[in-house]
Formats: sequence, C-alpha cells, structure tokens
Amino acid sequence: MRVTLIRHAEAGDDAPRDESRALTARGRADTRRLGRVLARRGIRFTAIVASPLVRAVQTAEIVAAETDYRGRLGASELLVPEGSAADVVDFLGRMADEKSVALVAHEPILSAIAAALTGKARHPALRKAEALRIRLPDGPKGTEMSTGSLRWRIDGTRGTRERLR
Repeated sequence: MRVTLIRHAEAGDDAPRDESRALTARGRADTRRLGRVLARRGIRFTAIVASPLVRAVQTAEIVAAETDYRGRLGASELLVPEGSAADVVDFLGRMADEKSVALVAHEPILSAIAAALTGKARHPALRKAEALRIRLPDGPKGTEMSTGSLRWRIDGTRGTRERLR
C-alpha cells in the first residue's frame, strides 16, 4: 500500500471556531499546485480520507479534482489534529485492499502517523500544502502492518518534489 499524507494548506483566521476555518485564496492556489504536481507524476488514489475540519475537506476536494479521483471522499474523526496515530495505523490496516490512500489532515497527527508507519520515534512536522509518500510492504491480509519507507515529499507552495530514499 502507498500512503500519501497531505497537510491542509493555509487557512484563514476569520471563522468563529477552529473547525470552521476555510482555505484562503493562497491556500486554494497552493493546493491546486500540489494536486497538479501529483497528477503530473501519475499519482492516483484508490481512496482519499480527510479530517472532518473544513480546511482539510477543502484540501481533499481540490486534490481529488486535480488528480481526477472519481471515488467517494471519506471523512474520519481519527484524523483530527490531536488524534491517535495508532488508531490511524489500525484504520489503514483495515484498508488493506486499497493500493494508494491519501490521508488529508493536520499537525501534529500527520507527523505522528509518519513516525508510526516508518518505525521512527519522531518525524518532522509536515508544512502546509505538503505531501509525503510512504510505501508499506505488501503482506498477507489480516497481519500486522509492517514498517514502511519514505519515498518522496512534495512542497505544494513551490511545486517541487524531493526523493527521500
């Protein structure tokens, strides 16, 4: 399974509640740029799941449109900023039939997920509009998820890709 962790882009501070903060014009532009880089690289997703917070859902919608994703966008409370990385790893284990999953969320949950999936104690925080690809080894269904390897990251604000092997 390939897991792409995507941090939402820049959001405004004008909403009455944090959960309602929407992407700014710059945030939408950075997300489109990120989605276009993913599409140019031939990245396709078999599932996209976002945090239910507005800025993450908007980021997921834009990435889905730019990568020509035709499936249903999922939302999960597991991906809120202070969620449990172990719960997300379990969730991914139940998605074993998926080949390429995008998780669109926030910090600090994304760096915690990256650390858990790669077997590291910590992983640096993802920047806004950044995507990080982790390749998990294929294994028999119903077994515990193995340690993955970092493949690449994309900076959506600049539209650049960096190989991480």
